[in-house]
Amino acid sequence: MGKMINRKYAREVIILTGGNSSSEKEISLLSSETVYQVCKSILPTTKIVLTRDELPKEAIQEDAIIFPVAHGEFMEDGGLQAAMETEGLTFVGSDSKASALCMNKSLAKQIVSKAGIPVIDGIKFVPASAPSPHSIISMLGHNLFIKPNARGSSIDTHVISSEMELRLTIHRLNEDVEYIVERRIDGIDLTVAILDGKALEIVEVLPKYGFLDYRNKYTPGYSSRIHPARIPEDTKNTVKRYCEIAFKCCGCRDWARIDFLFQKNTGKVFFLEINTIPGMTQNSFYPMSASTAGIDLPALVSTLISLAANRKEAKVNSMDGLS
Repeated sequence: MGKMINRKYAREVIILTGGNSSSEKEISLLSSETVYQVCKSILPTTKIVLTRDELPKEAIQEDAIIFPVAHGEFMEDGGLQAAMETEGLTFVGSDSKASALCMNKSLAKQIVSKAGIPVIDGIKFVPASAPSPHSIISMLGHNLFIKPNARGSSIDTHVISSEMELRLTIHRLNEDVEYIVERRIDGIDLTVAILDGKALEIVEVLPKYGFLDYRNKYTPGYSSRIHPARIPEDTKNTVKRYCEIAFKCCGCRDWARIDFLFQKNTGKVFFLEINTIPGMTQNSFYPMSASTAGIDLPALVSTLISLAANRKEAKVNSMDGLS
């Protein structure tokens, strides 16, 4: 069962979804419909589909808990969160500062690395001033990944195996996007749901073709999901501990999904990224991790609403104490 919701501080839920990220809007809409169907059985619920990068006036409701369920620019990079904070709204998920930090893969890696969590070597660049392919390979080797520094869903990710391939790929990249190039390590993709700071079960993801790109993540049948993951118990404990440390040191709250890579031949694990608004489609990793830990969708959603409502209660009580 999920946490009991204090209805004095959560009288309705407003789900915000959509947005202008064409590459991730479809997943946002599917995720929001899943959450909406659960929410409306708990509290009066309205779903608003955003078409512009701004907080709609109809979402500014003092009695509501706002539940952002969307991906991409503005929705999860701190823009929407900052707008809600300005209006004094209570919302599910990380604040604007943590959202912006975690959307920036390079910066998130720096933060968790300082906390003692292993990360994969990489270089941040913009195509116009990218290091030479020769210097990149001298530092990182021939086997590489190139991906946008601040986008999700493994969109616009490239696998590199030679200097010529690297040269051609950099030439074709979007000049307006910041990228990171990382050493490519063969390993098993692991993903973990974090709920209220606690790591749930680890899901092992095996793509059908190549690496875990957008197609393999979201197309039914294009990846196998094994939960709990088939990794040694001590590795499970390490990954969960690292997840909880990463969640805390990046300032996240309520929920997140954290991805790791497990190098089977060495037993090493490497942090990949934090997603502060996880996907909630029927094919998404977050609800799968939660269900493996014995938390079904109604319990999951009610817990998230309750966490936000508790923050609202604490804020009201603190203001009463000052009056």
